[in-house]
Amino acid sequence: MKRTQLVTLMGLLLVAMLLVTPVLAAAPDADPNPGTGSADVTVMNTDAGTASVTAEYYNQDGTLANQRTLSLNGLGSAQFKASESLLPDNWKGSMLLSSTTEVASIATIHWAGNAVGDGIEADSYEGFTTGSIRMNVPFAVYAPNAQYTVLAIQNTESVAASITMKYYNRNGVLDFTISDTIPVNGQKTYDLHTPGAKIPVWANSSYYQTNSQWTGAVIIETGASDQKIAVVANNFWPAYSVAYNASSSGATKLFVPSVERRLLNGGLVASDQLGFSVIIVQNLGGSATDLTFKFVNKDTQNIDQTIVVSGVAAGAAIGCNTRIGAQCNATQIAGLGDTWVGSVVIESSSQQVTAISYSIRPRDNEAGSTTAASAANAGSSVFLPEIYRIGADPTWTLWSLLRLQNVTTSSASVEVRFLNRDGTEVTGAHQSITIPGEKSYNFNLKSGAGGDTSALGSNWSGAVYITSSQPLAAVVENLWNLSQMAAYNGYTK
Repeated sequence: MKRTQLVTLMGLLLVAMLLVTPVLAAAPDADPNPGTGSADVTVMNTDAGTASVTAEYYNQDGTLANQRTLSLNGLGSAQFKASESLLPDNWKGSMLLSSTTEVASIATIHWAGNAVGDGIEADSYEGFTTGSIRMNVPFAVYAPNAQYTVLAIQNTESVAASITMKYYNRNGVLDFTISDTIPVNGQKTYDLHTPGAKIPVWANSSYYQTNSQWTGAVIIETGASDQKIAVVANNFWPAYSVAYNASSSGATKLFVPSVERRLLNGGLVASDQLGFSVIIVQNLGGSATDLTFKFVNKDTQNIDQTIVVSGVAAGAAIGCNTRIGAQCNATQIAGLGDTWVGSVVIESSSQQVTAISYSIRPRDNEAGSTTAASAANAGSSVFLPEIYRIGADPTWTLWSLLRLQNVTTSSASVEVRFLNRDGTEVTGAHQSITIPGEKSYNFNLKSGAGGDTSALGSNWSGAVYITSSQPLAAVVENLWNLSQMAAYNGYTK
């Protein structure tokens, strides 16, 4: 997603957890426990010239822990791996990237040691290139023994940041207001399932008392224009997890490139739930608004369902679940059928909104999340730093799904280039496609759906550079042998 560039820093990245403290596996009646985690950061040069990229690792108190520098060819990409960071075990902090050219960056966290499910999860999110005085988190939750959210907040400026976190429940009621200070270059995490001075006391909320859990949205603001922050959220269930970027602004029209409803036998049990999506929309305005969800079929490009949710209160967030409906009409959701894949266009009648979506594949214990795009943060140039095609039938190790969505009403002529890590284009993999207005197009690098990419071979990792006659939004879903999935937003300009 598009971000305004800093004047002096060409890339800025919040890494929620590079190396995290080992923890014991969760008991069956305890909150989910992801185990231990580490993050690798993939950086892509978006310029034709050579780039020198420096990664600075900052402790949570803002002191510098270490730094490393890599050189990238034009349109080249490389990883700052946690295993090569020379940081100690149990380290937690953030990263600041600076570059001689503009860069795109993706952080991917791998979790291990969870005794529930497959024991390993993966999460990805896009790096920020500037902070904001306000960040919006549409989805935050604490449900005992079921799920919870961890917020990571980084100070991106040269003065301490005074922050205020406002927790609005699903009814739009402000339940908690909590203030804190983030040191210069520092980072703090707020684990919503661990009691603490800066964590809401959930039992004090009538919403929690009524529902035995708290779900809502969080608005995080600073005290002054020279105090800016970046925010990433992690959500954990017993068998999977997701990460997503908070947004700095909203719009009255949003685009969600990847949505699915794939069920067997009605999806009544987890083993029959091949995949479903949850779209969560937060009203950022001062009065109620109506939301319209248009479900666009990726194959036919038809709008298969148009669902209206009326009267979403100021500050409130609602969920549209493609398996059970939630706040979206369940009968209309079922009308999509059980083999549906596509995209969604969200329109708000009067107020600006923001949204995230996550897809869950319970049969395989996989999940991934991305942030919805507006026309303002789409672009005619798209950069996807972390793309894979590793394996061959019948055994695949790691592959990517690419989801592209046209955010205009005019048809887009699109060129898709697959780039080796050194920035050279892979011969024979180039794709020329057309995407109608407000429609989407999908590539599956394993099956070849969307275009023949067999020229990549069976052991390829690299990046993708896309140019388009109309602005696009893009997301990537990386899958590890049907045991892990991580999703991220593409970088656009």
